[in-house]
Amino acid sequence: MAAMDAKLAALRQGYECSCGQTHHLSIADIEVAHNVLARIPDRLRALGLEGPVHLIADTNTQAAAGAQVADALRQAGFSVSETVFATPDKALVPNEPVLARLFIEVPITAEVLIAVGAGTITDLVRFAAYKMGKPFVSVPTAPSMDGYASAVSPLIVGGFKRTFTASPPRAIYADLDVLCKAPMWMIVAGFGDLVGKYTARADWELSRIINDEYFCQSSLDLMAAALELCTSNPEGLSRREPHLIQGLMEGLILSGIAISMAGNSRPASGAEHQLAHYWEMRSLQENCHFHLHGTKVGVATPLVLSIYNRVLGFDPSTIDLGSLADSHQGPEKVEAAVRTHYGSMAEEILAESHGKRLTWNARKERIGLIQSKWEEIRRTLAWLPSAEAVTEMLTRAGAESSPEGLGLPDEWVKDALMYARHLRSRYTVMDLAAELGI
Repeated sequence: MAAMDAKLAALRQGYECSCGQTHHLSIADIEVAHNVLARIPDRLRALGLEGPVHLIADTNTQAAAGAQVADALRQAGFSVSETVFATPDKALVPNEPVLARLFIEVPITAEVLIAVGAGTITDLVRFAAYKMGKPFVSVPTAPSMDGYASAVSPLIVGGFKRTFTASPPRAIYADLDVLCKAPMWMIVAGFGDLVGKYTARADWELSRIINDEYFCQSSLDLMAAALELCTSNPEGLSRREPHLIQGLMEGLILSGIAISMAGNSRPASGAEHQLAHYWEMRSLQENCHFHLHGTKVGVATPLVLSIYNRVLGFDPSTIDLGSLADSHQGPEKVEAAVRTHYGSMAEEILAESHGKRLTWNARKERIGLIQSKWEEIRRTLAWLPSAEAVTEMLTRAGAESSPEGLGLPDEWVKDALMYARHLRSRYTVMDLAAELGI
């Protein structure tokens, strides 16, 4: 991460950004290299973390790295306790029962939590560390997602995926010897998660123009650097080339840092994540599992880029307000449709997306605003890659690039494009398309 060392050093010191916020990086130590696991005891002591450690892993991540980390710590004189979730047949779900076990098993004497794993383990430990007021250290076992450095935890509560405030790690130690052996489906999931930053960036820029939403160019610059680390040679990931696996891991870490800088996931999450979240909710409801989050994000990205292509090719000055008024669905009709579609989860979803249910007069005002800013929108988003270009990137990396490839039912895809925008208050191109009647 040599190219980013100066930026990270400045972030650790804290600085006043042109966005109006003071950015500060609380992650004291980051290393992505070979043989990192053996150096963890010394690195912890250098950070002043010398007390009892509680290590959290699952069956697979314990075998990949957890046992080695625990042995290294014990040999170095650390007191180590462990929680290892049994996951022989199915993936661990970050829900209430799993969280309850974690809170029960962490000793009150533990001074440091160590998360050995990928997305689920890290999110669970991050949230627990925040609630317990303890520092935690992340030891990634796969370059599968961008949340290692973030300060939020997506968890499943009441069957609904919600994002909670949590703690960023005190340190991240990613061993390339472990990462290069990760299952390929996890590696390509990380690539899919990063590819989704194209549309996440576009959605944020779009909302800045239309809604005057808070915007941080420094966060986006960090995200652009993350993309550059692994999109130039996707084929190398399928060959597990160490320098490209390192680039992917560093890109995912930088993405998480950008999230922390902005104070929320806006730099890294847009319409592509809303589609992925929708498919995950359907999977939970129907008790089936369809691939990792990042894989779904990757597949969703060309779909969102296709929407962008259609929207940016549209001329809003040609809108027939009379026809649009006749077909307009007011807040009551939209609310009824959301209730019918989401059932028991509708109340929370309706509360989250209240501002998206527009009266005709409000929508007409929005259309006028969009028309006045249309040239700025098109000019600002001229950099967007095509859906075909991103599909090719995913294919070259060995990742799935279509809903069919994931085995997603056509109904799920159509429903996601219709209803996923209501899952979050965040404005995306799906909302723009709905407002314009495209």
